[in-house]
Amino acid sequence: MDAGNIEDENGHWYPEHRAKKYRPSQLAKLNPMERSRYLYYEKPTKEMTQAKEAALKRVRLELRQRDAEAENRRMKEVEKQQQEKHNELIGQLKAAEARNRIRLLRIRYNNVRNGELEQMIAYQPTSIRAVRLQALVPQKNNFILSKSDHMLKNDRQRIEEIIDDEEMTTTKRDLTCI
Repeated sequence: MDAGNIEDENGHWYPEHRAKKYRPSQLAKLNPMERSRYLYYEKPTKEMTQAKEAALKRVRLELRQRDAEAENRRMKEVEKQQQEKHNELIGQLKAAEARNRIRLLRIRYNNVRNGELEQMIAYQPTSIRAVRLQALVPQKNNFILSKSDHMLKNDRQRIEEIIDDEEMTTTKRDLTCI
């Protein structure tokens, strides 16, 4: 510690006045400029220190609250985006399933129709009537469903897992570590 300096309990030091020490009544009589110069080097009062600490505490609390609100907004936005992506994926999968069901219904209808036409042609009393009926009512080509699956077993299992996932555990991502 330098000569002429005062250190408080927190380790802060304040220069000791080399000039005359003023009593409160003398300090009140000084003009504002001289009073501020004198008080600049004075050790802050207990009330001033407490007020300063309380103000810093309020500011820190306000900053923590703002940061928490910003983090909550960001997390809600990320969660909303994930939900939208998940809903879009589920919508695409459901649309693909619906298209496939419609395609299968059309194939089944055409196959049944062709079977009935073949039966009508086969039960004609004469061959001339059968040929005439076959010429007038054209048959659509029979479509034979392939028994082989073009998807790999893992891909099909993954798609079924995503479709059956009600709680979004397979598609929901935690992006808090980013």
